[in-house]
Amino acid sequence: MIRQRTFGEFVDKKKRESIRQLKILSSLLEHSGMKVEKFLEGEEDDPYVFCFNPSKNGSFDGIRIYKIGDQLAFRIQKENKTHPYGSAYPIPVEDMFQDFLSDEGIDEQGAGKKVIESVAKEVKKFFERSIATEKDDRVSAMDKDKDKGSVMLRTTGTDYSALIYNKS
Repeated sequence: MIRQRTFGEFVDKKKRESIRQLKILSSLLEHSGMKVEKFLEGEEDDPYVFCFNPSKNGSFDGIRIYKIGDQLAFRIQKENKTHPYGSAYPIPVEDMFQDFLSDEGIDEQGAGKKVIESVAKEVKKFFERSIATEKDDRVSAMDKDKDKGSVMLRTTGTDYSALIYNKS
């Protein structure tokens, strides 16, 4: 007789698999020099890993890495415990692995090492590009303000308008 699994058992198995994959991903990011904080066991939220922005110059502190369906993805997050915002960017680990196996002609262990290097490199590149984009946005915003001919007024804090009389 075949035992039927309940939906709860199915969800628990998916969550355990997600946690296992996120632990592996956090280890490889830490191994490449990134600072990571794990939020894997909380009941109130789906498990995720927070990877800190290494430059600390951006408007966000890091990214949340989590599972969407069968794929890992990340989104920008202001602080490690707040909710993420913006678009989700996939991390196609399985596709990368298959590409390295077929394109490079290397064994599974070699392909795994290449995936580790590539994921860490892509996350670092994302932070670098985000900071460069934010800097460009700030510069262009300042240029637009300059083009408007904005006027700066200097005041002393005293109101002299009550002293003006109309002579007629």
